[in-house]
Amino acid sequence: MNTTLNITDNFKTEIDELWNNEKFAEIEVLKRGYGVHAEVIKNSILFIGINPSYTKNSKQGSYFIHLDQDGINEQRDKPFSYFTKFIDITRKLNNKQNTPIPISWSHIDLLFHRETNQKFIKQIKKTPNGNEFINQQILIAKKIIVQSEPKIIIVSNTKARDFLKNKNNQDELEFEFMFDKELGTEKIVNHPTLKNVPVFFTSMLTGQRAMDLGSYERLIWHINFVLEKLKK
Repeated sequence: MNTTLNITDNFKTEIDELWNNEKFAEIEVLKRGYGVHAEVIKNSILFIGINPSYTKNSKQGSYFIHLDQDGINEQRDKPFSYFTKFIDITRKLNNKQNTPIPISWSHIDLLFHRETNQKFIKQIKKTPNGNEFINQQILIAKKIIVQSEPKIIIVSNTKARDFLKNKNNQDELEFEFMFDKELGTEKIVNHPTLKNVPVFFTSMLTGQRAMDLGSYERLIWHINFVLEKLKK
């Protein structure tokens, strides 16, 4: 049976302290609140994004969202569109793997503030203490990633990839990646808990810039290939 990491119980106090810190009071986006998954399933396929969206119809307020493996919670009768590809990938992998314990998926964002436009991160960094605000969120996200002990990590967001690889950012996740020729993808090589965890850096899975169908099917094939390798 899969165990879960309860993010609400383990990290709510830390996130609330960050949001209530007077040092960051000038950062306007704080008024919207934060959005975080309530839990992640350990030893699952962990999809990593950048931050929850905020549209003109969104209501202010912080939340921890509960989603089942169908992408549904108690307030909806259908999955959120953003998570449909995660659901589809996992179902197809389970059909291929046919394991006694089904593979599960989980999702987290590296940042918790609510904003649809990723360019907004640069605006936050220009505000007083903005860099520290971003970095503190990243450090909490790192703890969640480590404690979730993922089977495989899939990063389908360019900005999230840049943060994880620390490209052009001062924020440090301290993960080192190396391409594994046998797996055909990268893996983490420097962390005691996550050492050798395979990582896929992909293009967007949903939205206008989502990868084409052929690339999508190749991704599923490749993930399944890596899962077979991990069994050996």
